[in-house]
Amino acid sequence: MAAALPIKEYTASVVILTDQTPVKTLLVHHRKYDKWVAPGGHQETHENPIEAAVRETQEETGLDISGVIGAPAFFDSYASQLPRPNYLLEEQIPAHGAHPAHVHLDQIYVVRIPQQQAAHNAAEAHDIGWFTLEETEKLTTFENVHKILRKEMHA
Repeated sequence: MAAALPIKEYTASVVILTDQTPVKTLLVHHRKYDKWVAPGGHQETHENPIEAAVRETQEETGLDISGVIGAPAFFDSYASQLPRPNYLLEEQIPAHGAHPAHVHLDQIYVVRIPQQQAAHNAAEAHDIGWFTLEETEKLTTFENVHKILRKEMHA
């Protein structure tokens, strides 16, 4: 008997970087993962990835990135062209409580904004903060987060 294939779920995340020097990134300390991650989450069935990224960022940080992430553009009378994510990762998510192991198809966008006050959603995160690249190296996170930050914060 063949093993069951994992469930794959669409997610959208946003790597938020400051537009000034030194470059900082905004991360939330995720309750379930107990790691520092970029804001993001599951794409709802009524959302495209841009809408999910804007909503998740607003819910998790209080910031409105709708003016900087990009918007769908006219393609033809039947279609819109969505901004492409900077990264598209297939991430293995381990089982947690009643939730089985599954896979996130994470559409990751990178935006640059002025550093500003942000507030975390206590239901989902322990904390929130702006960090330099050097500070992120000391944080507990996923290796893919470190790899993206190393690349994008040197750009």
